Amino acid sequence: MRKLVKLSLVAAVAVSGLTSVNAASLEESIKGVDISGKVRYRMEHLNSTGQEDQDVNIDVKVVVPVNDKVSFVSNLNIDNDNQENGFTNAGGDTAGNSDKTFNLDNYYFQYVDGGATVLLGTQDIPGRLTDAETGSGVVALYNIGNFTVGAASMYNTAITSEMLNSVIAMGTVGPVSLLGQYVDVDDVADAYNLKADASFGPAKVGVEYSEVNPDGSSAELSTAKAYASAKMGIVSGQVTYAQTGDNGSGQLDASSETPSEYLLWQLGTWQKADMDVIAVDASVAITPKVSLRAAYADGEIGTTDVSELLGQVSYKMSKNLLTYVRASSYDNGVAATDDSERVRLEVKYTF
Repeated sequence: MRKLVKLSLVAAVAVSGLTSVNAASLEESIKGVDISGKVRYRMEHLNSTGQEDQDVNIDVKVVVPVNDKVSFVSNLNIDNDNQENGFTNAGGDTAGNSDKTFNLDNYYFQYVDGGATVLLGTQDIPGRLTDAETGSGVVALYNIGNFTVGAASMYNTAITSEMLNSVIAMGTVGPVSLLGQYVDVDDVADAYNLKADASFGPAKVGVEYSEVNPDGSSAELSTAKAYASAKMGIVSGQVTYAQTGDNGSGQLDASSETPSEYLLWQLGTWQKADMDVIAVDASVAITPKVSLRAAYADGEIGTTDVSELLGQVSYKMSKNLLTYVRASSYDNGVAATDDSERVRLEVKYTF
């Protein structure tokens, strides 16, 4: 019996020691791990087609330090899209379907040493022409004071299965911010984007130009924008003018709109040929948590008049919780069709 008691004590001490080691190892392994992300809920209605949509989107980004210079970065996207009343989304889901997707859309190693950063793996491609694109490959960036230069070489993008190569440069000179990007897509096209902003007190003015030159084609694909904004007390506003080329706008990927294009909500330059539009967008902060927004855009696509009127009420309950209700009426200039009335409720939590 005494021998049995001794064996039990030895086993208990061994298990206790093993548990302590495992706990210490676990604590050590997660030290320095950074987790961030968002949870976004949207409910939307579009009257022109009777489309209704409820969408929950979750993004979880995890940065795990490997050593003092290398980290591993991953981003898990979970999307639950419920469609009703004849709604069909870009993925082809029909009425009443619930489209649930789990996607590890970014996973790459990150090396940082002084002003140099190298990213290797599947990741977003930096630049305003490629902002909506993800590819597999390498990105290298180098910061020199107020300027950063970089290059990317990618394959397996939405634009092409061939190689996509990009160079980018950005920086500031006094009150002026500058950005430029050149992209070459094998056997598809080459494109460039130039952007400049200047701030003067509460005011800001800027211009941006993008152009795409498809291989073996003389099509004129471009987007030019000019804008001016200001903030005075609780009131802020912006005026924007945009114009596209005779054969289309200056985006590389026909399926994705990038920041180089202009978009109010329903009315935008993306995939529009021979378009001119001018827009006024104003917001008023009624309280530190409640703001009102009103915007109007008017333009022409060829000889067809188009316009959009938008209103929005936002409530920022806390730094990491924002909700808004937005409504918009879009007139596509075709007398035989009704205006497109679109309404959205969104709640977004960030962590």
